[in-house]
Amino acid sequence: MFLNMELWELLPVKPTFTTLQLNEFRFMASKKNDKKKLSESGDGYFSDKTTSPFIFAHESVMEESFFDFQEDSDSDIDEELKQDFVEDGVTDTDKGNKRKKMTSKVTFHNSSRDGPILTNTTLNVLRYLGKYMLMMDSLKPIAFDVLLSMSQLFEYYMYAVYMFFGSTNVESSNPRLAQLLLKIQSSIILADEPRPNGINIPAPQVSDLINLHDSQNLFGLKERLIATESLVFLASQFDLWKEYLDNQIPADKLNFLNQFYNQTLPLSRELREAVYSGVASKAMSYNAILQLMGNVKWEIRELMSEPNSYVYVMLQEMEAMQQKISVVSTFVPIPVEVYQMIWTLSIRELCHVFLEGFGSARKCTHEVEPGCSWIFSSS
Repeated sequence: MFLNMELWELLPVKPTFTTLQLNEFRFMASKKNDKKKLSESGDGYFSDKTTSPFIFAHESVMEESFFDFQEDSDSDIDEELKQDFVEDGVTDTDKGNKRKKMTSKVTFHNSSRDGPILTNTTLNVLRYLGKYMLMMDSLKPIAFDVLLSMSQLFEYYMYAVYMFFGSTNVESSNPRLAQLLLKIQSSIILADEPRPNGINIPAPQVSDLINLHDSQNLFGLKERLIATESLVFLASQFDLWKEYLDNQIPADKLNFLNQFYNQTLPLSRELREAVYSGVASKAMSYNAILQLMGNVKWEIRELMSEPNSYVYVMLQEMEAMQQKISVVSTFVPIPVEVYQMIWTLSIRELCHVFLEGFGSARKCTHEVEPGCSWIFSSS
């Protein structure tokens, strides 16, 4: 239900946010304190003669203070209106050029300044996982069954992110990831014929309010980024719980837990490329560049001292893409590795265009071939 209603907006939390600040995880902090007290007393549970060790006090729900809701400020006011005086005689073109330069700067995610990237659905999934872990701690005989449910909840979240934002060519680009997604689909997603004794969860449906077809917002880069990085954050929390889960699961079931940590969690991070390639593959007018390359006559007597028109178009497309990324970064700070991945995937697309464009040259002398190679290597 949460995923179908999710609009993939950034949930503002403080940089110091941890799962231990959630009420569902406070039992883990209290267990550490109890263990410390027992080790200091040396008398065990029966050191207090007036209290039975089998009577547990009900933990009160504490106020959660990890949200980072900031009051409205004048940050959204036009910079020109903040000045002591407004310049006269400045044309709209001058303003546009100034704004164009300003919007080329990207705001990168800083862990010491910005909170983790997560959504309301991510927070709810964390709460459910906390309840599962408390159940695991209280009911040891079913600890492995609880672990199964935890892994399936994470896999469903991962499957939803791929179904909403992933590219369709993951089979060729990442066969291991494709195999995992197929396994999730065949084991927990509701099929045409329900499994008689299995899990039948309806396939997630992306909200109609999510627009992944608008080139101005880079085909939903903001939503793609928040969804993917929230999945990465969720996977990182499992890394923090590894020691706890190792102590809860029976020794003969640890192979399943190790497989989850060695395969599922790393592959969830590899989902980044499958999602961001959906942006990179359409971020620039690759066909227009290819058509302009097809119009070039690669004869030595016709080579000009200035670059061909396709080079100018390519540079303009790259500049426009940079400006769109900078706009997205005003809504959600972009992690450096994500920024680098988007550009790497986009340049890879340009390389494919160059290879096809140079390969389809109708006439290219031996003298010009080194020039073509130089253009490709310097681009």
